[in-house]
Amino acid sequence: MKSPKPQKAEKTGQEIAQEQRQARQLDDEIGKSEKSFKALARGKIGAKSLLSDGDSKNKSTAIKTPEKKKSLIK
Repeated sequence: MKSPKPQKAEKTGQEIAQEQRQARQLDDEIGKSEKSFKALARGKIGAKSLLSDGDSKNKSTAIKTPEKKKSLIK
């Protein structure tokens, strides 16, 4: 026969407060990173909406790759 599992001790107020602080800090950090990712994406695609379905017939909002400049001096 297996021995019964020991009962878990109830969490103290300090432990509960610490968990809540950590959860808040994690939420803040996730929010900041999501905000920066959205800003980065906005910078790459310009005025095109992030929520659009991607079926854009207007080529002016498409992502353009920079062309290499040719030097006149050889």
